[in-house]
Amino acid sequence: MAEGAELPNDPAARPPAGNPVTPLPGTRLPARAETPAPLGDEVVEATKRGETWAWEAAYQAYARGLTGFLVLRLGNRDDAAEALSETFLRAIDRAESLRGGAESFRAWLFRIARNVANDRLRIVQRTPRGDHDVDPADLVVPNADDRIIAAEDAGRVRQALMALEPDDREVLWLRVCARLSSAEVGEIVGKRPGAVRMQQQRALANLARLMGESP
Repeated sequence: MAEGAELPNDPAARPPAGNPVTPLPGTRLPARAETPAPLGDEVVEATKRGETWAWEAAYQAYARGLTGFLVLRLGNRDDAAEALSETFLRAIDRAESLRGGAESFRAWLFRIARNVANDRLRIVQRTPRGDHDVDPADLVVPNADDRIIAAEDAGRVRQALMALEPDDREVLWLRVCARLSSAEVGEIVGKRPGAVRMQQQRALANLARLMGESP
């Protein structure tokens, strides 16, 4: 499918009534605060065929997490919204080449989002625009496993998180906030799962130290 082409609009391929999905692509995020259930293999196979309803379901499931990740990488909500649309457009264009099922799909989307962010950051570096206020969307999600993050005020966590080294911040966000497995994060950042777990522990220790130093 050529980049930017419209998805097929087959009424027979739409999800059943009562299961609304968010239009794709776009900037409005799902209203639910909880982490949506991951897609199943049947939905992922439908995305590979370019079926509209399946891509809308993918957007509903993963747009919020991808947006938070992109804000973290880019530092600006408007840039993140544009990058989210570009992420899904690239994914739609490349879906036929995706190997694996639902277990690979989410990490694949985050890897595309990371590449989109890196491309945009390279452009920004060539065209300085000044500093942006960073206000990440849902950087800390309810019920995060790590007590260091879950027990503290979200504003203080954001401040400390943004003070981490970029690589540590990225791994910590993907593991704790996006709730990806070590293997999934490893696919995204190009590291072994064991190395991801070690980096996560180091990042958590640095985060705890930074929050202990916060006023």
